[in-house]
Amino acid sequence: MKKTDIFWQTYLNLEKEAIEVSKYIFFTDEVLVNSKGKLVTQSCNSQLEVFSPHISDLLVRCCVQIEALSKELYFDNGGTKPRGDTSILFDEDCLKLIDIKWQTHNKEVLIVAPFFNFTKDENRILKPLKEAHKRQGTYWERAYQAVKHDRYSSLQKGNIKAFIHALAALYLLNIYYRNDSWVTKYQEISKQDYSMGSAIFSVKAPVADQPWYGNMPTLSESPFVVTYNDKDYQRIEAIQQKESQALSDYWSKQPELHEQAFLTQLRAALDREKSDPKQRVMHIWELAKYRLNKKIPATLPFEERKLLLINSEEWNGRIYQQNEHMSENELTEDNIQKAIDSVATCWGMELTQRYQKLEWLPIALDSQICRVYIP
Repeated sequence: MKKTDIFWQTYLNLEKEAIEVSKYIFFTDEVLVNSKGKLVTQSCNSQLEVFSPHISDLLVRCCVQIEALSKELYFDNGGTKPRGDTSILFDEDCLKLIDIKWQTHNKEVLIVAPFFNFTKDENRILKPLKEAHKRQGTYWERAYQAVKHDRYSSLQKGNIKAFIHALAALYLLNIYYRNDSWVTKYQEISKQDYSMGSAIFSVKAPVADQPWYGNMPTLSESPFVVTYNDKDYQRIEAIQQKESQALSDYWSKQPELHEQAFLTQLRAALDREKSDPKQRVMHIWELAKYRLNKKIPATLPFEERKLLLINSEEWNGRIYQQNEHMSENELTEDNIQKAIDSVATCWGMELTQRYQKLEWLPIALDSQICRVYIP
């Protein structure tokens, strides 16, 4: 049996006992009250503050496991103090190293058990290792130290809230210690079960922020990240580079690059983008606008401009026609210029797609090549 299995089985045993406790104590943070003949919800902290010697025992057992597991992670991840050194502190040494490596202070544990009836985010979405690298920096550790060293006068601190938070911390440490990884499709990442076998908790799905550009992992509130397998990403990158070069070759051959009027228009568009990044400038789209406006200058009468526009290749282009657009009967003197620019932008997209066919996209989205793992 692997060490990870021993720690995980012990965690699952504690989880089962938490579920058993929830059969006799209603885990909730709100109650229903009768107000003027109507039932209304009211905030309630009393259930989280329920305490007993048994809950204190569960809290202590849970935190003993946190101490043991944090030390295993410390030894496995570059801790400088040797195993057996009695000066090792599970919080200031072990959890500090773990936090530096994985930013565990920012990782969220979600309570997903249907029999835990919490409604407030502060009770449903936990950061159980926030401040855990400090001596008694967390609610659960302060409670643990209190009931361990003075059970009689601190019994009330061994409550439901402290136990749940400690159990969430132990769950998260087990996630890191198990170090699970798997390969899936990009479109399936958010659909995975991130409870990892827990009946109470889950972690968040990793953020996969367009890994097809750079293939860099994105750190988030999840312990997991996503990247493509190296060889598969190299395939994607090679296709991207080929398409990018084809588009660059097309652009470099356009005669408008030597026309001052077009360069002035392009420079003005880039200046607008600097002042407002939402105005995304694509060079070929600007080229398409320039060309269509040359073909349909504002100096022509409205009816002539309208006729030229609706008979143009650009107006009848696939992208413009397949998307919601202005009809011929809706064109007026007031909106025709806006319509020309819109048609030209769609045509610019079509020109781009002739060279950037995005042949890498089905590989990136639909192939089972995304690795989900703990960095």
